[in-house]
Amino acid sequence: MQDNTPPLISRYAPELLNPALDAVMVTDCQGIIQWVNPRFSALTGYSASEAIGKTPKILSSGVHSQHFYQAMWQPLLQYGFWQGEIWNKRKNGEIYPQRLTINAIYNEQQQVCAYAAFFNDISQQKPAPPLF
Repeated sequence: MQDNTPPLISRYAPELLNPALDAVMVTDCQGIIQWVNPRFSALTGYSASEAIGKTPKILSSGVHSQHFYQAMWQPLLQYGFWQGEIWNKRKNGEIYPQRLTINAIYNEQQQVCAYAAFFNDISQQKPAPPLF
């Protein structure tokens, strides 16, 4: 697999983001996971080798509608940023709430070249997931 991650991200992501308390996932502009930190693996149950090359859909819980994702992507595409709560699923099938921030990463031509997602488990603060 070809690494399409911008060189600066590939070079500095581990040094800057491995010690982060939040789980961190970096995708290319097509949404293919390029890099995750150790907290991502601890929180989701997916090792880096299991996640890299896949899309974030591996975390999808099935709780949210297509409308939810459209509403999430609209400001992300327009402003380069989205923050909110989402129900995702660990590798073991457990559904849990996350506080999620997604930032677009731009190249020198001001085109989106990657996305960085920062999230953490907020299950201690939330009740069970809604049933749809």
